[in-house]
Amino acid sequence: MFIKFRKALLIVCCSSLFFGGTSKKSEAYEYFMKGEYELLQNDFKMAEKYYKKALFLSPDSPTILNSLVDLKTYQGKYSEAINYLEINLKLDPNNKEIGLNLYELYSQEGINTKAELLLDSLLIYFPGDMDILFARANTQFSAQNWIDLLKTYQDIYKADPHQNEILLKIYEIGVATGNIELVWEILIELKSISQSQLILELLIEIADSSGEYSEAISLMYELMETTGSTDNQLINLSQLHLRIEKFDEVVDILSPIYEKGNHSLDVLRMLLIAYSSLGQIENEINVSKILMNEYPDIPVGYEALSFAYLQAGSNEKAVEILLQALPKFPDEVTFPFSLATIFYNSGDYLKAENYFHRALTIQPDLVAAKHSLALMYEDMDDTSRSDSLFLHMINQNENDAGGRNDYAYILSERKNSSKEDFNYALQLAERAVAMEPENAAFLDTIGWIYYKLETYQKAEEFIEKSLNYNEDNPVILEHLGDIYVKMNKTIEAINIYEKLLEKDSDNQLIRNKLDKIND
Repeated sequence: MFIKFRKALLIVCCSSLFFGGTSKKSEAYEYFMKGEYELLQNDFKMAEKYYKKALFLSPDSPTILNSLVDLKTYQGKYSEAINYLEINLKLDPNNKEIGLNLYELYSQEGINTKAELLLDSLLIYFPGDMDILFARANTQFSAQNWIDLLKTYQDIYKADPHQNEILLKIYEIGVATGNIELVWEILIELKSISQSQLILELLIEIADSSGEYSEAISLMYELMETTGSTDNQLINLSQLHLRIEKFDEVVDILSPIYEKGNHSLDVLRMLLIAYSSLGQIENEINVSKILMNEYPDIPVGYEALSFAYLQAGSNEKAVEILLQALPKFPDEVTFPFSLATIFYNSGDYLKAENYFHRALTIQPDLVAAKHSLALMYEDMDDTSRSDSLFLHMINQNENDAGGRNDYAYILSERKNSSKEDFNYALQLAERAVAMEPENAAFLDTIGWIYYKLETYQKAEEFIEKSLNYNEDNPVILEHLGDIYVKMNKTIEAINIYEKLLEKDSDNQLIRNKLDKIND
């Protein structure tokens, strides 16, 4: 901070500040003038001497005090400058300029508590003053006092509701510091005094990210009532309805803009999900065709249309679309993997194997393809290749719980498995359960292995644990029924089998088991 050299005319005019008319004031003025002269000569020591003599004779003169503040600040003696400013502020406590100058020196010297208290006192005299509020915000930011900073920004916005950048700061700081609940409260309060579109948009963002989708939907409707609806707002509203699985609402909202020609990826994607979830396969196929035709250079249209045909039971058409996509998107693993799955399920193992290998060429670590291929080898009674692939997966990934469980279950189901095979399968299954102790399928596998080892009480224990997590699973229930038969718990077995027939009256295997008991 540099001293401002005073021109002679201004100095003369300052004489009125000393209330000339008494000998003391006149003498003080003379000392002040001498101090100003010495200051012009850059003799700071003599200038200070004369200023102090003037101040002794006129201790309530703001002009003398200001000169001493300037001098001490220029000399870098900030603590002394602070003392003079404190005296000056006591003489004129509602002087904003003096207060802010003192605040700056407090902050510069790290006297943060006094700086904050000073700003609070200034706000009593100048409520809503922007300079003071921003100064307080700077102090709170430096001290990382995030909660009070957010409240100060709230006060700033109340004083000037046109400052949208303040709203963004409130939101961004709240998110970054984990104070999003306070931000919500602040924005709700500000909404009551402001019609700002941004407040509603930020509230919608908070509600959405917090999983409060119904609240976000309500706010979105409020926003559209205020601003009128746009396509983007309708798309955002549809996304919120999609998150709470209100698929009918998604269709109702998007259909009008879709029919008017808005075929954006967002619109088509959400309509596909909604139609698929509602079982409206024909509409799903139509939207998929539009997606494929209007966006031919991205794979999603081909994926959607092939999936829609599969849902419709048109496997041949699904295969046709997938075959079209293969050369167009040679690096997309979805298409060969989908073809492999279709051919596997239809029993065409040769083609399935070919496409599984193509998928693994594109993505060698695709676990789903390896699992499916290993299971297919098992279905082909090619146990050598099934064993080899499962062991490869298990050895490659110590955390592959699913692979261990699947292989353990396969070993337990093989007709030629030995007791050693069952014990090895048990080790695999126990390792899988250790990784996922609440997995119903894994617990069922252990129970079934114990069944094959003729350890029926342990088998019952694990199957019942499994049912605690998936009580209506027909495979697990059938296993429990079979265990009850071996344990001579006839009534319990009958109850289980009858329960299964209630859900699937055409299950001849269960009916045969029940008839065998009754015989």
